Amino acid sequence: MPRLQLIPILLLPLLAACSTAEQRARDAEIQYLTAACQAQLNEIHAEGSFPGATVCLVLADGRMISLATGVTEEGGRPVTPADRMLVGSTGKTWVAAIVHRLAEQGALSYDDRAAKWFENEEWYLRIPNAEQVTLRQLLRHQSGLERYEMKPAFWQELMLDPQRIWQPQELLAFVFDDTPMFAAGEGWAYADTNYILLGMIIERETGQSFYELARTWINEEYDLNDTIPSDSLHLPGVVQGTVKLGRQLGVGPFAQQNDSFTYNVQFEWCGGGFASTAQDLAHWARVYASGKMFSQATRTQMFDAALARELGPESRYGLGVMMSPTRLGTFQGHDGFMPGYLTAMGYFPEHGIAAAIQVNTDDGRAVGMPLHEVLVRLAETTGIK
Repeated sequence: MPRLQLIPILLLPLLAACSTAEQRARDAEIQYLTAACQAQLNEIHAEGSFPGATVCLVLADGRMISLATGVTEEGGRPVTPADRMLVGSTGKTWVAAIVHRLAEQGALSYDDRAAKWFENEEWYLRIPNAEQVTLRQLLRHQSGLERYEMKPAFWQELMLDPQRIWQPQELLAFVFDDTPMFAAGEGWAYADTNYILLGMIIERETGQSFYELARTWINEEYDLNDTIPSDSLHLPGVVQGTVKLGRQLGVGPFAQQNDSFTYNVQFEWCGGGFASTAQDLAHWARVYASGKMFSQATRTQMFDAALARELGPESRYGLGVMMSPTRLGTFQGHDGFMPGYLTAMGYFPEHGIAAAIQVNTDDGRAVGMPLHEVLVRLAETTGIK
């Protein structure tokens, strides 16, 4: 065999050795970063008074740092990265993603009026701003609708009958005939009510259930294998939640008893409506909150945000995405609350890092700092500035 033909063959073992050495170095680096982040999270836990937390960071090159600290409850077992928690309003990102996809398909437009899907239904006209509100305004919480989910009458009914299966129209009934908070498009006020309407529109437009679309269009497509609908009293793999803030709503002291929820989390539906892990949420943030799953035209719409002072003095809200300032730049994502649980997930576009945290209490003060700050500190631990 000529010498020139022998050279590539002789180089193969050398190239393989270099590749193996490079992979070992990468593995060693991620082990080091994981240990450093775990130490930081353990320190935050030790200084706080929350039961436990799960965290995941997905670095710019796709490598994952998965963490857990604390226990499921006082006297309980250690929390693990595989534990699920309710994601609360973070689930709105699934709703928005489906609307964005339908818009890209030409099935609907952001400036369509919601009334288009409720023609000849008299009950719909009892919704404040019923004839004026658009999909854009619902997505961006600029409809003028109140929060049905914070009405005392709703929680009274919810807690009186934990077995009750709630229909979307029954939820909307809690805002029937209310005076609008403001004219459609002329203010900003957060409300799950907006996303209940969006869920109904999605189902009427597609002829499919929201959860089926979420499964086939998102969870299966992006390998979110640990994300499940929060559609029943018993949800496998969901750890106990310690309730503090939720006691004002009549829930507590724990979210579950005998492995079943003490209130029917099924009601949340398109206002949130999922249980997941920090790992799935971080991967979802990398896809959704970065805007990478959409066209440039859709990203322009998605990140066209309104000032949302309820979320923070400089926070903004786009079409299904919270945009919060941090010292690492804008954090694009979504937060969530359900009695017993807190969630934050998002993406740092200036660094290409996605991150998510779940805490099994709804008392943010127990953490000792905002959840965004926890994620910033952990991201900084990886060496970014």
